[in-house]
Amino acid sequence: MQIRDDIAPLLQNQLDEVARGLVVAFAERDQTGAGGPDLPGLFTYATATQAPAATLLPGLAGQIALNAIVDPGQGGDASRLRDGGISGNPAYVYNTTGAPGYANRLIELVNATSKTQSFDPAAGLGASASVDMLAAGSNGWIAARRQQTESSTTYYGAIVSQTTQALSNATGVNLDDQMSQMLALENSYQASAKLLEAVNSMFNALFAALHA
Repeated sequence: MQIRDDIAPLLQNQLDEVARGLVVAFAERDQTGAGGPDLPGLFTYATATQAPAATLLPGLAGQIALNAIVDPGQGGDASRLRDGGISGNPAYVYNTTGAPGYANRLIELVNATSKTQSFDPAAGLGASASVDMLAAGSNGWIAARRQQTESSTTYYGAIVSQTTQALSNATGVNLDDQMSQMLALENSYQASAKLLEAVNSMFNALFAALHA
């Protein structure tokens, strides 16, 4: 129930925020200085019209996809990553001269996941981090919860074992106690047998004296 109600929903929020962070990190920015909104670049999703704000989008982790415009496997052109203008808007073209050796945008993309951006605190990982830090934080969080669960399982397992033993001692047969009682009875029987043997010898001696 705790996994269903608490852990799984929070982990889903974290995955959704990592996905949103990727869309934002690889988004294209208006190169004319006109202040146009950031537009989806390498990553996008079905309803995207611009890069999302720092607000949780439930289910985004299941919708994020590689932008078909830059994916040769889907008929796209990978050079759009270098040049920009993935959206088709010329204001978002980085390589305005079309120079084949232009690398500034590619270098920017390489460093994109290490740049700090804002995230929704609903993911439980803070309001500001890089995509790399957020993903590492999510992995650390689930690992910590796993360790905590394992420790709790060990603890409660020990409690169950002790409780079972206590219940057995109170209502069942305790072998140690039974063995102790059996040894005591055996010793008592042996002492009684020797006493009876001594009494019998005394009676025999008395009868012998009477018939003498």
